Amino acid sequence: MEGKISYKTKSFEGPLDLLLFLIQKSEVNIYDIPISEITDQFLDYLKSDEVTSLGDLSDFYKMAADLIWIKSRMMLPVEVEFDEEYEDPRKELVQRLLDYQKFKKYSQLLFDSERKTDFLIERKKVQFLLPFSDDELWTDIGIGDLLSTYVDLMSKVDEFSQKVFNVYEEVSINDKIALINELLNKQEVVHFLDVVVKRHSPDHIISAFLAVLDSVKDEIILIRQDVSFGDIEITRRPLDYVLQKGDEE
Repeated sequence: MEGKISYKTKSFEGPLDLLLFLIQKSEVNIYDIPISEITDQFLDYLKSDEVTSLGDLSDFYKMAADLIWIKSRMMLPVEVEFDEEYEDPRKELVQRLLDYQKFKKYSQLLFDSERKTDFLIERKKVQFLLPFSDDELWTDIGIGDLLSTYVDLMSKVDEFSQKVFNVYEEVSINDKIALINELLNKQEVVHFLDVVVKRHSPDHIISAFLAVLDSVKDEIILIRQDVSFGDIEITRRPLDYVLQKGDEE
């Protein structure tokens, strides 16, 4: 490994945050992580003086164990049959990193947009709009409301699992988008918690949150919120929705 990584006083929100930092600092391809090098850097950080700023280290040690396991798998000779596809031990870790990276970008976008009040529920052609229904018992909601629901769910996750992202659990944003479409094919209205499924799993909450954001952005769904109970409903966006909105202006 060439040289030491300088951490300065940077704080990390979790093991995936630290991994992304190491990958970006080393300027390596996230799809082809040099697992031996990154594992060594990760372990070096856990031995450094900066580790005192992390608080509870259980999630970081769990990730360290996962990295060592992947590293050992990569070092073993692999015998693959001619018609058998090789399964890269890094595959699921890469997917978790990609999802987490996307989550961070969305979070920053939401934070910046809320500060600048760019996301307003108004009917203006020049403004970025989120489409929401206007029934009597429901209220228009913005990105901030969806984010508040996400934060509320995450705060109810038990102390340990809130900090640990299970590398081996196969749940992705695409899985949740597929679930949204599957549920909407069976029923007109879907609740956000139906998309989460496992409400005590950070992986499921994050993937569901990003899947809903993606689906709204791609103009696939509409979302609205119950005034009394804070429930978020998801419905399929009508094909003529834009025309309807234009007629109202």
